[in-house]
Amino acid sequence: MEAIIQVMEAVMGARDPYTVGHQQRVTRLACAMAEKMDLPWERLCMLHTAAALHDLGKIAIPSGILAKPGKLSAIEFAMIKSHPQAGYDILKPWNFPAEIGLIILQHHERLNGSGYPQGLKGKKILLEAQILSVADVVEAMCSHRPYRPARGLARALEEISQSKGILYDAAVVDSCVKLCESTRDTEELFTAATPAPTLQMLYGQAQATARERGNLQKRRPRRIRAGRFSWSDLPSKQFRFLLHASVASFLGAVIMVGKNII
Repeated sequence: MEAIIQVMEAVMGARDPYTVGHQQRVTRLACAMAEKMDLPWERLCMLHTAAALHDLGKIAIPSGILAKPGKLSAIEFAMIKSHPQAGYDILKPWNFPAEIGLIILQHHERLNGSGYPQGLKGKKILLEAQILSVADVVEAMCSHRPYRPARGLARALEEISQSKGILYDAAVVDSCVKLCESTRDTEELFTAATPAPTLQMLYGQAQATARERGNLQKRRPRRIRAGRFSWSDLPSKQFRFLLHASVASFLGAVIMVGKNII
């Protein structure tokens, strides 16, 4: 599992380093929120993987659009909105648990149906996707973007609180607010080690109990369990896709550097 994520992050990082850091910070926050909500171990593992890859679909979007400092055109914004579906489509042939793909697909859906790409409402949106969506919004507002400066944690919490029960699940918002209240600053919120046993296991800092390992193994195919992945399990089409994307990104970087030197 980790090997696949690392390969995907390497490809994404070659095109857009910000996205990889964003995903890592969102993963930490989303899992901490889920831990506060007592999400079962196996569902927390699904959320962890989905959060780590939730913007994978942005690999299909031109880097010039992702880093554009000005306002996006209608066409450009439509391309941005396609990334949940693109990420879902990329993962679909890989034999990941179906829930992981659905969490990625739904992480921009909103309770009132105003989200994308499917305009889902209420309980049709997975709880894990709703947790991920709140973590995504908070991290994005706390971070600098090419088109605006960081707005800060206080403004982010105000945003999700005002939309509680409208755009975002009330229990999810409450867990985020409580978590932030016990955190000294934004940096700690996204990067500090979390002492909770479940999160320690997810980040390799503790061992799962026999029962937790059993529950996890029942839900995941052997080929993607942590520590059991081998390159022979990687579908050839997906390997070629990642290899070609990596080479294209590297050659693009070389060309840009060459132009600057000349």
